[in-house]
Amino acid sequence: MTEEKKKGRLARLSERILAEPDNTPEESARLKAEREALYGTGSQWAQLQDDLSITQEISQCTPDGSMGHGNSVSVPGNDDYEYLRKLHKLEKPGDASTVFKRFIDGAWVVVED
Repeated sequence: MTEEKKKGRLARLSERILAEPDNTPEESARLKAEREALYGTGSQWAQLQDDLSITQEISQCTPDGSMGHGNSVSVPGNDDYEYLRKLHKLEKPGDASTVFKRFIDGAWVVVED
C-alpha cells in the first residue's frame, strides 16, 4: 500500500486544501499581477502531419484579459500554409514547434521566449 493510500481520503484532501494559496491581500495582489502579465500574450503550436497538412493550436490572452483557444488545419494551397511552414520550420512529417506572440500595436507579433 502506498503512503498516499495509508493517509486516507480526508487527510489527503486536508493537505491539498492547506497547500492552496493563502487568500491574503498580498497573495491576491501577487496572483493578479501574474494574470495581468499574461495580458496580450499567446502561443501557437503547429505540427506537420503525414498528409502534409499543418495542425495548429492557438492560445491567447487578449490585452483586456479575455482568454481564447482554437485549433485549425491548413493544407497545401491555403493562404497561410507556406507562412506556417516557414514560421515553425516544418520540413518533414512529425516536425512540430511552438512560437510565442505578444499583441503589439494592434497585431500579434512573434517574440523570443
